[in-house]
Formats: sequence, C-alpha cells, structure tokens
Amino acid sequence: MPAEKNKKVFMMTKKINKKIIDNLTIHLTKIISETNAISLEDSLDLLISSEEIQKEDPQSLKLFVEFKKLLFAFHRNATDMEILLNHPVAQACANFFQNFPLRYRDEHIHLTGSLGAKFVYPRLQKILQGVRGNALKKQIETVYGQEAANLSSVSAINKLLRMNKNEHFSRYLEKLMLTKLVLTSKKAYADAAYFLANDLYTNYHVGHLRLKFTLSRKNSTQKAAEQITSGETVSAEDVVLGLFSGFSKFKTQHKDFDFILAPSFRKEEDYYDTARFANKTQDVESQVELILGLLEKYPQLQAHLNEIDTVGNERGFCTKRHFLSMKRAFRKLQFKGFYIRSHHGEIWDTLRRGIQAVDNAMNIWHIDTLEHGLSLGINPNYYFHSMYQRILHWNGKKEGVREGSLEYNELMDMEWNEFTAVRDKLLQGLPLTPKEKIQFTKIKFHTAREIEHYQHDVLNRMINKEVTLTALSSSNLRLTRYLQDYKDHPFSWWEKKGVRLGIGTDNYVTLDTNFIREMLILLFTDARDLKIMKLLIIASGEARRPYISNLLWQMRKKLNHK
Repeated sequence: MPAEKNKKVFMMTKKINKKIIDNLTIHLTKIISETNAISLEDSLDLLISSEEIQKEDPQSLKLFVEFKKLLFAFHRNATDMEILLNHPVAQACANFFQNFPLRYRDEHIHLTGSLGAKFVYPRLQKILQGVRGNALKKQIETVYGQEAANLSSVSAINKLLRMNKNEHFSRYLEKLMLTKLVLTSKKAYADAAYFLANDLYTNYHVGHLRLKFTLSRKNSTQKAAEQITSGETVSAEDVVLGLFSGFSKFKTQHKDFDFILAPSFRKEEDYYDTARFANKTQDVESQVELILGLLEKYPQLQAHLNEIDTVGNERGFCTKRHFLSMKRAFRKLQFKGFYIRSHHGEIWDTLRRGIQAVDNAMNIWHIDTLEHGLSLGINPNYYFHSMYQRILHWNGKKEGVREGSLEYNELMDMEWNEFTAVRDKLLQGLPLTPKEKIQFTKIKFHTAREIEHYQHDVLNRMINKEVTLTALSSSNLRLTRYLQDYKDHPFSWWEKKGVRLGIGTDNYVTLDTNFIREMLILLFTDARDLKIMKLLIIASGEARRPYISNLLWQMRKKLNHK
C-alpha cells in the first residue's frame, strides 16, 4: 500500500470516537480469551470471519480488515510502525494490555531519561533563578545548542528531553544532562522515585521496575554534558536512601508495586573520580564497599538492593583487559548474593567485538542478565552483505571509505591475507576490477560465516547458562545504525531459540516510548508467529499458563457485567 494512501487512512482513523474503540476492545478481549491468546494475525482472521461481527458491527469489521491490510503492508515495507500504532485497532490492543489483571515488569529503566518535563521544569526553574543560574544556562546551551534558547515552559523542556529522529547514541547520552541538573538532594531523588513509580503504575500498567542509576557522577571526562555543576552535592548514600524512600512510599499505597535498585557502573575507562583514585579499579571497588556498607547500615535495603549493572558507551570495551579491571569487585558482590547485569552487545566498532564483549561478560563477570545483546541477534550474512553493497556503490562512484566509520572498521577487521591491495583500493576509492570484486566477495563471505559461527556459539552458551536477555526495541532502533526497521529486531528469533527474555523501555521519556507501546511494537513486528500468551508471560513474569488463561477468562466475564 503506498505511503500516501496510508497517511489518508491514518487521518480518517484518528477521528474515530471512543465508543468505536471500546467495541474493538470488547471484540479483541473476547477472541483472545476464547482462543487462549493465539497470535494477532490469527485473532484478526477469526474476528473478520465472525458472523456476529459481520452482522452486528460492520464498522468494527471494516477497521479489523483495514488493520490487517496495514499489517501486511508493514511487513512489505509499504507502511511504517507509527501508522500501525495510531490505528484504532492498535488503540484497542493497548486497552487490552492495560486491562490485563497482572501488572507488567519493566526490566530495564534508567532514572535520568525517564523523568518527564512536569518533574524537571519546576525544579530547573528554581535552579536557574539561583546564584549559579547564568553559568548553568550557558552549560545547557553548550550541550543543547539553539534548542536551549527557550527554557520557560513545560513544553519547551519536554522538547529538550526527547530525542530527535536524526540523533543517535552519543547525542542520546548528552540529552540526559538536563535531568541530572535537578537531582541534587536526597529529597529530589525521593520525589523522582515517587513521580516515576506513579507515572509507570498509573499510565502504563507497570507494577515492578528495575531502576538503573549511578552512585557517583564524578569523572575525568571533559564533556559539558558529564560535568554537573549545579553547586549542590549529593552523597551516594543520599541517592540510594532517597530512591528507596520514594519507591517505598508508593509501595505502601499500592501493594502490587515493587522495585529493584540497580546501581550502575560506567564502563568507559576514563569515567572515574581521578581526584580520589589512581585508576578505575580503585573507584569501582570503593563503590562496591559503599554498597555493602549501606546494606549493613540499613538492612531494610536488602530486598531491593541486590544487583548491579554496567552502562555507558561500550565501543572499544570488549577485551579481557577491560573486564578484568572490575572483576574482583563484582566477584565480591556475587559472594554477597548480588546478581550481575550488564549492557553489552548494544553498539560496537565491529560486530566481532560486539559479540566478544558479550562473551567476556559471561566468562569473566559471570553475568546473570544481558541488557540489549543486539550483537547476538543481528544476522551476520545480511549485515555484511548490505555493507558490501554500500562499499561497492561508493567504489563505483570513486568514493573512499571514511576512516573511523563502521564500514572502515569492518574492512580493517577482515582477514585480507595477500589481498590487502583490494582493501586499500576500497579505502581510497580506486575502482576495483571484476576479479578484485570477486576477491572482496569471498573475503566478505568467509568473514560473515566465521562471525555467524561465533555468534551462535555465544548465544547457545548463554541459553545453556540460562542468562536472561532484556530486549529494548525502540532503544536499539533509535540509537544504533544496525536496524533499519522495528521488524529487524531479533526479539522473535530469540524467543523461538528459547532465550529467557525480559522487556525494558530504557529511557522512555528520552526515547519517546512507554511499556505498552513496546508491547505493541513486539506484537506487530511478529503478528503471525508471536503468541499473545507468550508476550503476556514475558511482560508480566507470570509463567503459569493455566493461570493466565483464567485471568483472560475473568476479563471476558467483566465485559458481560458491563
């Protein structure tokens, strides 16, 4: 279906009233409960073939047919995910997920990218009116540029907090700076925790979250976005106790809410407090001692502070040397009962190194959960052949490969043996002969084959070790160059391989997403094979299928009462 035609469909469906959405929700709830939550595509087929709907609700029938056509168009690259997400049937699917009796588990959420403008704006205004207001405004302008000219409204701050479509990973880390400025006291962290819990619980049906946060932002980098100079300091103890206080307050009001605090260590070698420590190892080990000291001092933390994570830019962080610098500290935590989670396989210089990073995280840190793990889901043959096509296209135009680019790194990582002259011609933009193109094809082919073998070896070991993998579809699409579309995300492939999966939103405000939206994206990208039952199991953490079947039937009974 042409994109222009899809836009017209979207404009029509946007005007659909609430009563029609409610009818769609009722039909979906009935068919899902009566079929034990089969796939979305099969559910739509049954809804469309229903004599009851055909006779009594032709308007819903028309919308189900329309949505199925859009799904088909999406998988043929003839429409995009946003068109699907804004369709009335998608809104009905969202209602179904919101009405499901069990709340969901956001297994991966960061503090600084998940606080909305309503939280940030009043606190930022107070800081800007203080003695360091002018200096902070200049710092904000350095990071955000012309976007920061207007800081005088909630809508202006909301725009600054969210990623633009053409921004990627390095810019993403900078976007988190504004929220960091307002987290300057124990009370600020407590307020942030309560605000976040309330937003997730009320708006997105989340009842359990794993929060990533840093104990200390002191570091040796010179980037303006990393230098927080609001004039106030907050101790690591205040950070932890503030977050614990805010979440615990919400938990007392909502018994079906729970949380885990996961202090997160930055992976970058230069990210540590150089004023106090000679190297990163000393800094990490000091933070570990602090965490253990807090547990001894405040025993009430033990049920909520029992795991850690590693975050940050992992480019170049893949060799054993990098992992050994934190090994002893993490081992100490493991002996105290801590779980180790780690962001790896998210971004890479070369795919081989992206896989190697996951390999070392399992072998050296003995991680329990892998966050992102995209390097274990990319198809190496597709990845390298699409890159091969791009490079040959440039070569045909006598354009070289830019040094430092992903393509450059992959070319330099390939085993050229006696054919380095072919590589050099590609780098310089000198046209290849037909024979040289064949040589390039063979080298590309064997590189992809070897890396595919390595990838499957690491993935199968991960499955055997029962290491959980947290999937973050929007984050991976928005922040990397490795996925062209949501349907390229490997969630469904991992599910079919038997990987233990979780779902996370990462920094959901910065990425302009939410947990229900992430569920819809996963459902729509594999509408044919992903069972709604399986998605509910992964999202809720409830593995007892008969129990979920009963909950679905209870949802149906409520419809009858209404």
